[in-house]
Amino acid sequence: MKVLIVDDEQIICESIKADFGRMDHPWAYQVFTAQSVTAAQEIYYREEPDFVVTDINMPGGSGLILVSEIHKHNPGCAILVLSAYDDFEYVRNAFTMGAWDYILKPLAFSEFENCVRRLAEKAAIENDAAGQGQNAGYVEKKAVFGIEDVVQYISQHVGEKLSASEMARKMAVSYSGFGKLFREHTGKSFSSYLLWYRMERAKEYLENSPMKIKQVASKVGYRDNPQHFSRDFTRQAGVTPKEYRARRGGGCAPPKQEG
Repeated sequence: MKVLIVDDEQIICESIKADFGRMDHPWAYQVFTAQSVTAAQEIYYREEPDFVVTDINMPGGSGLILVSEIHKHNPGCAILVLSAYDDFEYVRNAFTMGAWDYILKPLAFSEFENCVRRLAEKAAIENDAAGQGQNAGYVEKKAVFGIEDVVQYISQHVGEKLSASEMARKMAVSYSGFGKLFREHTGKSFSSYLLWYRMERAKEYLENSPMKIKQVASKVGYRDNPQHFSRDFTRQAGVTPKEYRARRGGGCAPPKQEG
């Protein structure tokens, strides 16, 4: 699988190239690098890579221009956008231009490897479908998670760290695609639904268990930041966890089982 890495800093290009060499994937990666949009365009049309990893902000041209151009030329090319800015407009513009996913710098190798694996699988599926017309059955095997599975997973793992990017990987869809599907199904964004569900579960614990508020916070995903739990709960319920328990007369019955 041919890969093109585009970043104006050579050290970053070489670091990402080395990451591809360390990945435990079933594909052999042939990696090319470019430090400008112009150089990237030249390499792209000469080599026609299957996978492009590009930064957004570069001297002499935006990476988003490159994303748009590549997507128009070959919609089946997997495009991963890198950025040091966690900004909604950057994310929205990247996906609008044709990016398949978006990841923040500095890159954590495990997250980057998982993202590349997922996008490479998706590219392989789409390329196989284009050549052999077998997309439906193959996608069905790969996309083992549906939205209902995600909702159930949240209920069973509410005390753990959960993210939209993790759920998107489980569904084998892009970050933006997952967000759209989740909102259509639940009427809420993933983060809003997760917050709502955690607070509803917290209410159950406060009403029906003798656990301390810090323990309740841990049970619903605030193990490292119990003070954030009190803040979020107060915003959602209009009263503090302590006040809620007092009003509901909770703290006697055993807690409900997870799941």
